[in-house]
Formats: sequence, structure tokens, C-alpha cells
Amino acid sequence: MAGTTPNTRRSAGTDDAELQNAYRMVSDVLAGAVRETLAAPGPDPARFAVRRLTAVDRDMPPDATPPGWSLAFLVLADWYDAARTALADHDDRSERALAWIGSNLGPRYAARARYTVAPLVDPADARETSHYVDALGVDFLASMVWTVAAVVAEFPAEDTAEVWPRTRADAAR
Repeated sequence: MAGTTPNTRRSAGTDDAELQNAYRMVSDVLAGAVRETLAAPGPDPARFAVRRLTAVDRDMPPDATPPGWSLAFLVLADWYDAARTALADHDDRSERALAWIGSNLGPRYAARARYTVAPLVDPADARETSHYVDALGVDFLASMVWTVAAVVAEFPAEDTAEVWPRTRADAAR
């Protein structure tokens, strides 16, 4: 590699490893929230996980990109992509997810998830979803967790304990 020193290469490798470790940690926390939501449906496991993951963001300057929120969003977006791809033959995937949320968490939470479910159908809709970040606050990411839980419930894997959108996203990495 022209123009780099061994220390530069090692630093880049260390940064990649640290990012992968952070991604895995965030993924573990979110998968736990999905499992808890499935075991005892309610909004709080997702909200607690989001608060835990975004706690580091409070120490950031207002104009900085919040690392906890950003990484949690990236993980959930990867899971949405994996679910959308796996469920391409199911045109009703978003409706079924919202119905599960409505039945198991309540209509208020299904209404919130309606603002974040669009990328499950079309990745081009992800940009539109970003308009609701401020309006939904902590429930923006939480509603994505609820949606993943609903997808896992409505389209179960052979291993019902598996958070299969995570498994598929990890395999794609």
C-alpha cells in the first residue's frame, strides 16, 4: 500500500474491528429487545434498549452525529433489508407486521410503527421515513424493533427463538 505505514494499516484494521465489535454489541442488545417483545409483548423492551444504546449520544455536541443512535439505526436498517429480501414474495409483510403490533402492543404503537414500516416494502421509502425521527423521538427506533419482532412472529423461522432478520443480515455482511 503506497503512502501508508504499518501503523496506519494496523490503525485502520483496529478501527474496523472496533466498529464490528460495536455493531455486534448493538445487534445483541436489539435482538434481546426483539426476543423480550415476543415473550411479553409491550413497548418497553424496545424503549429500554434504545435508551441504553443512545445514552452515549448525550455527551456529543449538538452538531455531531450521534453514534449510538446512528449505529442502532444502521443495524435495524440492515435487518429491514434482510427481511424485505427474504419476504419479497409476501406483498402483505408490512400490513401483517402492523396488525401484529396492533394486536400485541396496541393500536397506538401500530400507528407509530406505520411511520417506520415503509422501508420493509421499498428501500427508496427510507428517506421519507427519516422525516418522522423528531416527531417519534425515542419511539422511532423502538418502532423499528417492534416491527422486527412482528416480522419474526408473523413469518417464523424453523428455530422460533431465532431473530432471523439479524441472522440473514449478519450472513450478508
